[in-house]
Amino acid sequence: MKKLSVIVAALMMAGSFGLAYAANVDKGKALFESPDLGGGTTGKSCSSCHEGGEGLGSDLFERKSFNFSGKDNMSLVEVINICIENALGGKAIDPKGEEMQDLTAYMKTLVTRSSE
Repeated sequence: MKKLSVIVAALMMAGSFGLAYAANVDKGKALFESPDLGGGTTGKSCSSCHEGGEGLGSDLFERKSFNFSGKDNMSLVEVINICIENALGGKAIDPKGEEMQDLTAYMKTLVTRSSE
């Protein structure tokens, strides 16, 4: 019984660490405006092409898949990483990492504002 209690406690702690991060919109805005996102080398940022959310589309977070850059059925984070790699000249960021969570949280604010 003691072993079971220890295992359950360990699993609960592990789960809580996975849920501990809450996206930060202010950090996301800084990333969106940073030419250094992903180690960018072109001097461009997300806002260079999408100032104020321009061109993101009001359905950005409702779409199930994207056709972008000659590829079909891509996720939003895949599209974001293609932009980071091509437009910004950087390296893809972790699709499940804090930077991506912050970035998409900020992008949600842009889409919400543009659809009002």
